[in-house]
Formats: sequence, C-alpha cells, structure tokens
Amino acid sequence: MSSSLSLDSDDEYGYDLSLEDETLLSQLITDNPAPTSTSSRNPAAPSIASDFGIDTVAEEEFRLDDAPADLLSYLTTGTAKGPVRSSRSRSTATSADDTKQADLPPSSPGHSVAYPDLSGALSNNNVAPSSPKPNDKATPDPENDTRSPLVRFRSYPRKPFTVTDLTSGAWCELQYFYTLTRLPYGRKTRTAAMKQGTKVHQNLEDEVHTTVRVEISSKEDGFGLRMWNLIQGLRTLRETGMTRELEVWGFADGNLVNGVIDGLSYENPDPEFMQQLSQESEQNQSSITDYFPSKKQANIPQIYLTDVKTRGSMKAPNSPALLRPAKVQLFLYQRFLSEMAADKLDYLRIFRRYGLDPDEPFSDSFIAQIGSLHDELFFDVDSSPDGDYIPSSSTTITSDAEVEEANRSTSTPDFIKYRTLRELLPLLVSELRQTFPHGADSVGQLLAVEYRYRGDGSLIDSQVFPMDDRALNLYLGNTMEWWRADRQPRGVQIEEAYKCRMCEFVGDCTWRSAMDEERLQSTRQRLATRRKHVTSG
Repeated sequence: MSSSLSLDSDDEYGYDLSLEDETLLSQLITDNPAPTSTSSRNPAAPSIASDFGIDTVAEEEFRLDDAPADLLSYLTTGTAKGPVRSSRSRSTATSADDTKQADLPPSSPGHSVAYPDLSGALSNNNVAPSSPKPNDKATPDPENDTRSPLVRFRSYPRKPFTVTDLTSGAWCELQYFYTLTRLPYGRKTRTAAMKQGTKVHQNLEDEVHTTVRVEISSKEDGFGLRMWNLIQGLRTLRETGMTRELEVWGFADGNLVNGVIDGLSYENPDPEFMQQLSQESEQNQSSITDYFPSKKQANIPQIYLTDVKTRGSMKAPNSPALLRPAKVQLFLYQRFLSEMAADKLDYLRIFRRYGLDPDEPFSDSFIAQIGSLHDELFFDVDSSPDGDYIPSSSTTITSDAEVEEANRSTSTPDFIKYRTLRELLPLLVSELRQTFPHGADSVGQLLAVEYRYRGDGSLIDSQVFPMDDRALNLYLGNTMEWWRADRQPRGVQIEEAYKCRMCEFVGDCTWRSAMDEERLQSTRQRLATRRKHVTSG
C-alpha cells in the first residue's frame, strides 16, 4: 500500500495549521535548533533500524570475500564451494551448526584434508607478492579533500566498485558519502541485525553448497578461488536447478563493479505476472523488446535472479522507498550476468584492475586444496604421473637437442590442468556457455526480492518486477554524477524524512539542517502572511 502527499492543501507538506499552531511551531524550532554535535554517530540508529525491519544493501558487501580495507588486498584464507552431495567435500565441509569451526585453517582438528603431494610437479615460489602501494604523496585532509569520491575511494590502488556502492544512493546519497568519509574502512557499522541477516544468507547457501576453508598465499590464489567458486556455482545450478551466492562482475561508466547474487533458479517467480505483462506488451508494440524475448526465444529455458532481504518483524514492507535499492541491485545483477552469459566481459581488464598477473602460478598448497575437492577438473586423467612415460603417439626424435627437450618436459609431467588465472579462464567461459547456451537470452527478465524473517529465515513476502534497462541507465547516469563530483550528494526528500530516524549521521547532517532551516523560513513566511491578512481584515 502506497501513500502520497496531498497537493490541494495550502501547505506544501500536506497539512494545514492554525495561526496559533504555526506560532508555537516557529517558537519550538527557534528554541530547539538541530543538534550540532561534533559526533556524526547516532547510537540509537541501529536499534531503530532493526525495529523498522530495514535490511540495508550494505549486507552484501560484508558477504563479499574481500579484505576489510579500502586498498586492494587479499585474505590469508577463503571459502571454497563444493557440491552439496559430494562425498569428498562432505567429509570436510562445514555446516550451519559449526560456523565457528569453519574459520579454522584446514590443518586444525576436525578439518583435516588429505592433499596430494605436488612437490615433484610444481616448483614455483610461493612468496606472496606485495600489495600495490598507494601514492607516497601527502593525502589531503578529509574535510578539505576536493577530489571526487570516485578518485578518493574507488580508483586504483583502492578496490573497485561494489554493487553496494552503486545502490546505496537509492536510499540516501549523503548517508553513503558520510559512510565513506567518516567510518572505518568506509563501511557501515555492522549491527547485530546485519549479522543475523548474514546468518540467514549463510543458512540458505548451506542448502546448496558445502564449504571448506582454503589457505591463500597470493592475490592470484585469492582471485582464483573466486573464479573457482563461480565455476562451482554454475555447475550446481545446472545439476540441481538452483544456486546461491554467485559472484558477478561488470562495468558501469567504464568502472569495474562486482557483486553477489543471492539466488539463481530455473523456476519462474511469477508465471501469471509474466503472462499479464506479455499481454500488455502486445498492445504496446514499442515495449515488446524492452521486457520479454521474441516468440522464437519463448521456449528457451531461462534462469531467474532473486535477492534476499531480511527483516526484524514478520510485517511485509509497504513503501516504494524500501524496494527502490533492491530494484537497482537486481537490475545491475541482471545486466552483469547477461553480459557474462553473452561472453562480452573482458576478464583480462578485470585482472588489470585488481593488479593481478594472469600468468603467475597458483601456490602449491592452493592447487592441492582445490584439487583435492575436484581432482577431475584440476588433474588431466590422460596424463601419467610416471615421469619416464612417453606417449606412444609421440613422433620419433632424432636430434640431441630434441631428446634433451623431451626429457626435460617429461621428467615433470604437466598433469595440473589449471596453474594460472589465464589457464583457468577458458574453463570459466566454458561453464558459462554450458549454463547459458543462448547467451543473454538465457537470463530471465523477471526479477524477485524475497523478504525473510531475520529470526528463522522464514519467507514473509516477495516482490516481482521486470528488468528495466532504461530505468537503470537513467539511475546510473544520475548516481555517477556525484561519484564524479559533477554535483554534491543529495539527502532524502521531505516525504522520506523518516529515513533520518535510522541514520547514524542525523546529529550533524548538513542536508537535514538545511531542510529544517527551509521549513523554519517557510513557516515564518506563512505566519507573516497570515498576520497581515488578520490585521488587514
């Protein structure tokens, strides 16, 4: 149920006060100005947000397996996904009941994994390369830094955009600007409600994946793990009909963006709604290609995207303002996944943005751990572990140089199929083609937001809507303006001022202060006008 402000009243805010009430309001505002505390934090905001059942898009950023810093970096451990029914991965996987144990390294009791001995096959140096260093020049004072937010927070060597970055402005641009400039690592304060929401997401993922901790020795190991998890997610989708927590990449305004899709499934979220929109589009020929595939593509199996939002109460949301960020989020996911499905994504460009060397070999331990989970992918079954074996199909070698080269190549057989990011990339592309055989047409146009109760993960409600490329283009064009500093970040409109109650920065928000001052001046003008009428009457 939506509500709108009345436009017939002589008051632009939708209410009409008596002269006495206006005088009292003016006096109250004058006597109680907006707080000017130097603290930008509102300690009551987290509890208020929880009471309202708000699940911010920041929850996605905490689920990204990335270091909690603004500079490009990598964690020393990561989570590898395996098939939920795999006997190999089941013996080492963590469950929802032992989440804490999942944080232990593979060598810890209860998490032993038998890794093959690769010492004779690999000889690369396992020393992790140092992370890119920021410019040694003095950093401008944050309060007086005139650089754009894009340059300050999302340009190399700092990490690239996340979907959270681009969707947070749909809630309040100024709030997110304050988050970037005032909070540690430029992240929202992680509340108990957000932790509960993350647990709900983890429980849903455990239904389709088993996980095991993997040691990471380099940036290339870390990104290789992300690629492997994407590959495993695609395989799970094909084998079981659904998958969760699938990472995607794409570009917006020339900038790299990454995010995590909560759910993908072959199940249409609302066939009746699809039929209804299809019938409406037949009456408006110009919109047919906007939302739905042609008749030739109608029978193509499609994969539908879902985003999960958690709430602190069983009440379904009824405000368009709450749905707006989720819409933008799913629009971005749909666009990025469609480009990946159509093989339009430049992965080498992604490697460059992250400062990765696509030809740097993975560490021995990383290959051993991933290989122990899925040796059919990492080990060539046609290769022999016997170093002296020469295939019978080999041509006769006569020269001494050729004999020496043959001995050198066969003494350590190349039975590891994927040693580097560049070698792993064709496998990822192949898995995408198998999952999306018709390219972008295999990605469904209907998107769904699921609202789940934060307490037990039960489904409260769902909202389904079609992909809208034009709306996304307009939104991105607008939001990138403040990221490039073409304009200042904006706060909320007066009809959405309730958002301020759950904001950490309400105490010294310049936008809110300006709104209060504007209301005060407007009230005084109305008072003066009414008094003039009373006097003249």
